[in-house]
Amino acid sequence: KIREKVTGKLLTLDKSLEPTLPAFLALLDVTVEDEQWQSLDPPQRRHRILDAVKRLLLRESQLQPLVLVFEDLHWIDSETQAVLDSLVESLPTARILLLVNYRPEYQHSWGSKTYYSQLRIDPLPPESAGELLQALLGEDANLERLKQLLIERTEGNPFFLEETVRTLVEAKVLTGERGNYRLAKPIEITQVPATVQAVLAARIDRLPPEEKRLLQSAAVVGKDVPFVLLQAIADQSEQELRHGLTRLQAAEFLYETSLFPEIEYTFKHALTHEVAYGSILQERRRALHACIVEAIEKLYSDRQTEQIERLAHHAVRAELWEAAVEYLHQAGNKAAARSATQEAIAYFEQALDALKLLPESRHTIEKTIDIRIDLGPTVISKGGFGGTDVEENYTKARELCERLGNTPRLFPVLWGLARFHDVRGDYKVGREVGEQLLTLAQAGGDSGLLLQAHHELWANLSAVGELLAARTHLEEGFTLYDRHKHRDHAFLYGGHDPGACCGYHAAQVFWLLGYPDQALRRSRDALGLARDLCHPATVVHTLFFAAWFHQYLGERQAVQDRIEEGMSLSTEQGFSRWLGEATFLRGWLLAEEGRQEIGIEQMLKVVTGARGRKSTGRFDAHCAALLAESYGKTGQTSEGLNVVRDAMAIAQQTHSRCYEAELHRIKGELLLTQPASDEREAEACFQNALNVARGQSAKSLELRATMSLSHLWQRQGKTDEARKLLAAIYDWFTEGFDTADLKAAKALLDELA
Repeated sequence: KIREKVTGKLLTLDKSLEPTLPAFLALLDVTVEDEQWQSLDPPQRRHRILDAVKRLLLRESQLQPLVLVFEDLHWIDSETQAVLDSLVESLPTARILLLVNYRPEYQHSWGSKTYYSQLRIDPLPPESAGELLQALLGEDANLERLKQLLIERTEGNPFFLEETVRTLVEAKVLTGERGNYRLAKPIEITQVPATVQAVLAARIDRLPPEEKRLLQSAAVVGKDVPFVLLQAIADQSEQELRHGLTRLQAAEFLYETSLFPEIEYTFKHALTHEVAYGSILQERRRALHACIVEAIEKLYSDRQTEQIERLAHHAVRAELWEAAVEYLHQAGNKAAARSATQEAIAYFEQALDALKLLPESRHTIEKTIDIRIDLGPTVISKGGFGGTDVEENYTKARELCERLGNTPRLFPVLWGLARFHDVRGDYKVGREVGEQLLTLAQAGGDSGLLLQAHHELWANLSAVGELLAARTHLEEGFTLYDRHKHRDHAFLYGGHDPGACCGYHAAQVFWLLGYPDQALRRSRDALGLARDLCHPATVVHTLFFAAWFHQYLGERQAVQDRIEEGMSLSTEQGFSRWLGEATFLRGWLLAEEGRQEIGIEQMLKVVTGARGRKSTGRFDAHCAALLAESYGKTGQTSEGLNVVRDAMAIAQQTHSRCYEAELHRIKGELLLTQPASDEREAEACFQNALNVARGQSAKSLELRATMSLSHLWQRQGKTDEARKLLAAIYDWFTEGFDTADLKAAKALLDELA
């Protein structure tokens, strides 16, 4: 059962819907005392809430046919749109009739559905408009000219027709009652306003002063008008107010929409509200908005969170800029907590604009930084770390931090900048910012900040191939991490849990350093932690890192399993970030299974797309190496060499050298497949691969480069040199002898012996 604390109304959930209870409580702004719900980050909560609403509607449709009506979609918010988009997919199997209306400028993606039908609502043709006027006016023959005039002036717009008739009645041009009017005065064309707005304005102007003032006050409250708010600003006794509202309802300006738990009214039409609001002098309008802010603060003092959006709206209109900044900031955080990204960004940006209208002070600078810190993860969740809006936001925040001097606000700002530069491939800059993070964290002594400083540096250093340094930061991360203490870091720092991140980066680094068994254990532990945390974004991250790890090992089935699970969860949770990597790895699997043409096509599409977007990723060089290898297996040597050349140029430009040794090795292998192969150049490539791998202490890549060079020397008759070279690196290994690379090395050693 849900007791909605505002109304006290008791709702009972079907047993099958009980797991959705926390989502409904959160939707109703009721505190959710559920540890698992509290551990979710905003995208997960948003998904659970949207899913709960959908499940509730689908469950109701199983009990009885359900008609759902959504009006004026051209004003729809993104969260309601998300509910509709999800619900539309389930309509074919549900007993639901979904009716919506919208203006032509509204766009949706349902047009191709076989179960979607569109009925265009055009202005009424003359015959239908005549029928409507017949019902409104009656059959008096003296009204025929008026009917014709109204049809011409309104062009068949039914709302315009209704309002014009009501105007003529109020002006006493018509007398009688609905359906039986008579013409009381000669009709002239000038008596019929040219627009519906003019009709409404004329009707409002003819109201008695008290009623006009009341209608205008209601318009300031909003299109929907709670009685308690109107009462707080109307400056009338309750009896006078109720009489006035009754008369406004009789004139069809307002309708009563709710009696419980509070009386609420709504304007008949959005245009009615718009014209009434526009008829108020600016000074009075601003004063009324200020009164509404004060009234809401008093009436809802114990539950302002529920009213925060309304408070923000009225504070802005009242030009109460300090209050507006605070309420807009809170509204942004509330929207961000539900992962309503577009709304959150809009609130944060409005708050920043409002701050510009206040005199600059240390307080306003601090407030600006705080808003930008909260805006950062929201902007990142919208478009990823690599967007220019991410850089702009954190750069401006950093400039303000520097003006303040020593401030703890600098840390999250620098963290956002560091990740931006890493994702864009500016690893050198990312490293510099990461070092600043570590200095700040060490000075403050906060274990959480230390963890995140190491988090940035282990990701950066592993990408650039400084493996021993990366391992140091990973070991610090394992020491500092506390899954309970740092569970909120998933949203604040990168969208995934730092402990799992530490684990899957350690798997990559330990494999490169030549410890396959330890790497496998780290990968399994990371995935186990991610699943145990029940944090979908972390699980997806970990699954795809695990897929790449198993690709290192050449374990195709494990790669397939991780991809399928990762994509299934990504689809369920609405993640799209990993689509490219999943497509690439599927292409690689197809190529390995002998379906090179389709596999290469898929891999090439992903590699080309990433370069077209000018984005870089930690697996870009790895992707290029696999694509080039596949080209080589099909005899397309020049294509493979082109891929390697481009990847090497990017690696040099970005300092992303983690997989550089493999690029040199594969270039050498491709050169040897040419009809007139240049063994000297190929040998130079293998030596380059060895030098890079040894410089990075990347024993696994050194092993591969050594095998390639040993094969070449064997081909040249240098069997003894080949055996000695390969034996030296093989004997270095102390674990992982069941991996494909070490098995291949042992087989080659036996052959050379």
